[in-house]
Amino acid sequence: MSSYVFKSIIGNIELISSKNRIIAVHRTRKKPNKTDDKLLIRSAFQIKMYLARKRRSLNFPTRQMGTKFQNRVWNYLRRVPYGKTTTYGEIARELRTSPRAVGGALGRNNLMMTVPCHRVVGSDGKLTGFTSVGGLSTKKNLLNIEQKNKK
Repeated sequence: MSSYVFKSIIGNIELISSKNRIIAVHRTRKKPNKTDDKLLIRSAFQIKMYLARKRRSLNFPTRQMGTKFQNRVWNYLRRVPYGKTTTYGEIARELRTSPRAVGGALGRNNLMMTVPCHRVVGSDGKLTGFTSVGGLSTKKNLLNIEQKNKK
């Protein structure tokens, strides 16, 4: 496993790779470090471009381990378009489960931005539940980046 922490406009982000796949993307309080790992460098570049509003998706190779249900929720969320939001209830209705179960699966998402859980809001449109460092502030920043880039 390799780890790379880099500075970004939303704070320090850590990428973790294993077997030529990114297995975690999250905000961190760790200090930036250096790496020679080409996958980590390319992935960090994509994230920086995404945060700079110069790309709308991330396409580096990932691997996320979870239950069958968690994978269903994460795969559904990958289809929520850039700049759009959905609600826990909408996902729950589509997957025939409860909003609380959806929130539980999203709370175990290790791939911030790649699996865009920041695009999930409460039924009243309010920001709720974001487990990354920075919490709702990070979620709000990510949504603002996408909203300002819509055309």
